Amino acid sequence: MQKIERLVAITLLLQARGKMTARRLAEILGTSTRTIYRDITSLSLAHVPISMDYGPGGGYYLPANYQFDSTVFTREEAVSLILSTDIAGNYSLFAGDDGLQRALIKLEATLPEEYRDNVRAARERIFFDTSAWHYGKAQHTTYLERIRSAVLEAYQVEILYPCVSCIDKPGIKWRRLDPIGLVFKGLSLKHIRSGIWYLVAYCHTCSAYQTFRVANIENMRVLNEATYTHHDFDLQSYWEEEHITIDAIQAPINVILHIDAQGRHKLEGRYTILDSRHDGSIVVEVKMNSIESAVPYVLAFGTEALVLEPRELRDAIEVAARQIAEKYLENSKCC
Repeated sequence: MQKIERLVAITLLLQARGKMTARRLAEILGTSTRTIYRDITSLSLAHVPISMDYGPGGGYYLPANYQFDSTVFTREEAVSLILSTDIAGNYSLFAGDDGLQRALIKLEATLPEEYRDNVRAARERIFFDTSAWHYGKAQHTTYLERIRSAVLEAYQVEILYPCVSCIDKPGIKWRRLDPIGLVFKGLSLKHIRSGIWYLVAYCHTCSAYQTFRVANIENMRVLNEATYTHHDFDLQSYWEEEHITIDAIQAPINVILHIDAQGRHKLEGRYTILDSRHDGSIVVEVKMNSIESAVPYVLAFGTEALVLEPRELRDAIEVAARQIAEKYLENSKCC
């Protein structure tokens, strides 16, 4: 949770629930009491009239007539804040708390009209799918803010993106896109606000709507050219069908490997030895999150491992190995 979100969350919690201790605030927001103390100081410096009662039954509180002042936010902060509280509403922070939900509605209502227009536009282009997956892990998203700006401002982008499934020209390639929307896919309710960001865009390279995992974008540039109009495109309807495909691709898989005796020490993760051979080699079953995560795992064995199953992983390894060989071949010609 970003600091600006925490500050607003603390204010809304105190406004909706009344007196609360730093420990209780820290438990709800998933942070330390020391961070809460610093946040309270920041709020006081911003003229939020938080008071403190000491001793048993004490805690932080706001005056009963306090009204949250939305003018402290820039347009960008307001949009980010409302969208952040949208996603928080699906988790334990705000779920099932009518007081907090009412506070959020009041907060949005106090925004200037032009800010509310931006919030409405953002809600059409940023979708939070918080029906939790129970596998995978959140990833660092280097270009998320730049992509979000391009989505909201309707500018075309070019991204450098890996494609292991392309038959004609596999590998990392630049793609020119009309960014249409962002989707946040939650991973698990026990990981509050943890998930994966996807970019939904019209790809001019392949003339089709496609979904790109933001964390896999290796480079990007925003173009000084507006996106084409996609009036008939509905982000939520598209995602309802797309996530089924992504779910199938990223579902946990069982990888069967034949590993030479020299490579046995490289085994890690969740695996079961299915067979031991006289030459010291073994056949193992390894639990992997997805084909995508299995490729670098297998490549780390070099020539000391052979994929027996599944076929999709064998094909992906073949593509990656061919790409590596071509890169070294090109490099040898240059030297």
